Amino acid sequence: MGQQGATDEVHVGRDGFLFLAGGNHGVFSYFTGKSDPELGSAQTFRENLESRASYCAEHDLLFRTVIFPEKCFALSSETGIEDHFESLYQRCYASEVGKSPAAGMVKYPVEKLRENSDAFSRTDTHYAAWGNLYIVQQLLMDIFPDHVSAGIDRIAELISDKPNFSGDLGRKFTPEKTETCSVVKGRAVPFSMAANGLKGGNDGICVLVSSPQAISDKTLLIYGDSFFRQMLPMLAVFYRKVIFCRTRFFHYEMVSAFRPDHVFCGLAERYLSRCSADSKRPHFLSYPIVLGREMTPDAEFSELWQEFVHRQRLL
Repeated sequence: MGQQGATDEVHVGRDGFLFLAGGNHGVFSYFTGKSDPELGSAQTFRENLESRASYCAEHDLLFRTVIFPEKCFALSSETGIEDHFESLYQRCYASEVGKSPAAGMVKYPVEKLRENSDAFSRTDTHYAAWGNLYIVQQLLMDIFPDHVSAGIDRIAELISDKPNFSGDLGRKFTPEKTETCSVVKGRAVPFSMAANGLKGGNDGICVLVSSPQAISDKTLLIYGDSFFRQMLPMLAVFYRKVIFCRTRFFHYEMVSAFRPDHVFCGLAERYLSRCSADSKRPHFLSYPIVLGREMTPDAEFSELWQEFVHRQRLL
């Protein structure tokens, strides 16, 4: 029997590269210019950016937003099709962001990824270990200028090839498509990591990381998606505490509760197709109730929560 897969959702490109073509965000349609985000979406993104940056400035918090470049644009030459791929961020959002005084806080490191063919997994929508490392380096080089090189080198020493790896795209085929992919084996520093165990979805996932031997004594709060979640072991090299909240919004109540030094927001570029105003956010801890999902926290989560949270400030 031949190999089967959802060809409307996944495109098979050159040299074993798989690309998310459809799915909930209609990726190829947006990145070939056949579809545009709804009217006002870019303005909403800018308004969110400005209110977040202003809040962080008022509370003396370092703030950054990362747009994780889409695979079909960064590796358009590997798609093997004639359609011209464009960056959704650059085409529909960059000019609006450029009007904002917070524009310099937005990172879109597409050139670094395009310069390094080893940055992407062939069978996954996410980056390979080298790609994650390039992003971390670009993000932190002006935050920890005296220490970023040493931290990056420590992580790089642990990166090796993993044969027979099948990512989220490869697993959509029968039999699964596999590759040899770069992964991080081991830990550059000892750390504890525990999640709240949210079942049946993404929004509302919370992961806590305690890294007592990190390069700095800083606490980092992240609002983002799976791209940032994959980078948590690398970020543990640089931050004493890391809190990851899976959400598209900026939740002020969690800033108050965790009292971070730095706040990062991040999203996969394809998520720009649906940009929601922060005014629509729920309380972060209400996600399981609002979405009707159960939680089975990891064993260490309760202990880390009590260590991390300033309970009197959790409003």
